[in-house]
Amino acid sequence: MPDVHFPVLSSERLRLRALCSSDAPNLLALYADAEVMRHWIHPPWTALAQAHTAIIEAQRDLESGRALHLAIEAWPDGHLAGSCALYDIAPEHRRATLGYLLAAPYWGKGLAREALQVLLAHGFGTLGLERIEAEVTPHNFASQSLLARLGFRREGRLHARWRVGGATRDVDLWALLRQDWVA
Repeated sequence: MPDVHFPVLSSERLRLRALCSSDAPNLLALYADAEVMRHWIHPPWTALAQAHTAIIEAQRDLESGRALHLAIEAWPDGHLAGSCALYDIAPEHRRATLGYLLAAPYWGKGLAREALQVLLAHGFGTLGLERIEAEVTPHNFASQSLLARLGFRREGRLHARWRVGGATRDVDLWALLRQDWVA
């Protein structure tokens, strides 16, 4: 499958762009890092094939409009700093779910907030969404703080929502409505 074209979304320090086949090694490094994945809903990846499969799925989802999974590229060096997504896009309900990961060397520099501000602007603006949700594990204080700073509100806990490594995992549901979003 050829790489999907998507307009690059950018900020001062970042570019958000469609994942492409050449991202596979860097995407594997991101999703194989146990520290990065400790709050995620699946275990760390172990094979390059997982990255290739994820990229193919991301391209299909982009083409179909079901999801927008983007590379977060540090600018101007071009390194893959992470990934972010709007998935489970439900146009009829004007709703989507937000996901994001940032490589450990980029933590604590405000890059996740910067990337998500760009993605939220695209979601509420270009896509016309009214509600964006996020699921966060209860002990992921960094993500909870980030979402709160972006205007999200915690709506409740979903008990035993995911099964990861043989154990169930609770998540807190956070949401941001377009009317509460400050660009």
